[in-house]
Amino acid sequence: MEKLRELNLNSLRIAESAARNGSFVRAAEEQLITPSAVSQRMKMLEAQLRFKLFDRRNNSVVLTPEGQEFIQQVREGLDTILAARQAIKDPNRERTLKVRTLPTFTMRWLLRRLPDFQRKYPAVILNVSTSYAMPDLGKEDLDLAICYGDGNFGTRRSRVLFLEDLTPVCSPDLLVRNGVHTRTLSVKDLGRFTLLHSATCTLNWKSWLDFAGEPEVLNLAHAMYFDSCMLTFEAASSGIGFAAANRAYIMPDVLSGRLVAPFDILHPNRNGWHVVSPEHQPISRNTELFEDWISEQARESENEVIRVFKQQRL
Repeated sequence: MEKLRELNLNSLRIAESAARNGSFVRAAEEQLITPSAVSQRMKMLEAQLRFKLFDRRNNSVVLTPEGQEFIQQVREGLDTILAARQAIKDPNRERTLKVRTLPTFTMRWLLRRLPDFQRKYPAVILNVSTSYAMPDLGKEDLDLAICYGDGNFGTRRSRVLFLEDLTPVCSPDLLVRNGVHTRTLSVKDLGRFTLLHSATCTLNWKSWLDFAGEPEVLNLAHAMYFDSCMLTFEAASSGIGFAAANRAYIMPDVLSGRLVAPFDILHPNRNGWHVVSPEHQPISRNTELFEDWISEQARESENEVIRVFKQQRL
């Protein structure tokens, strides 16, 4: 930290950005200056330090061994400054945990579990926001996020909660109206019904039907489109058609009888929901508590899903 005291804070931010992006051009875009300004700042900084920070290549830059050690100190220093600034702006910041999640995940899975977190950790002020966009944890004032994907989120730390597990669901009334019993319904029969599609989960039906060995059903069935998975589930509950749903999302509806899942064919997916946090920021105690709590909730949820869907088959 001693090296940082006499140096320009803005130059340190630019150096960290260049190191993280591996490029003066991308650092310039991020810092809203020109690439030549980045280059000039780095030359001045290296002159002050009396060692090279970067090895310049054609279209990229790479930290030297001395640069790697220095940038690590810079990141620690910037984190300390950010934490101090947030503490001044928000006296409750140390108690506040800011979480960004996906809208459907929040409505369909997280909300009903939050009272348990509140009972166990009443001192933590939970601030939950939702968005379908991938959060930029390096720039946004967030402690962690719940993201959907294969676990590869760039420079972010991630811990898997559960993987997607697709199955078709519909209202029991829909089957009654069409004189169909769940035990006699075949995958090909889906071609007689409306398949409900979501703009946020565009490949659910194709993925499941391909896995079930009946891809042509996608062309036979009538289609209806909605802008979210939440709406497809509600449309299915209303008896409009079938939705391809993650079992953890619609488990309460199956338990209550609002929806039935007629098929034993479960499509395992390498994608799923992950707890994601910034890689280069220290993990707060509140973040650790939430990560451990939600991971335990996910394990309990998986066991409950297996039990509920098994009972439906009996």
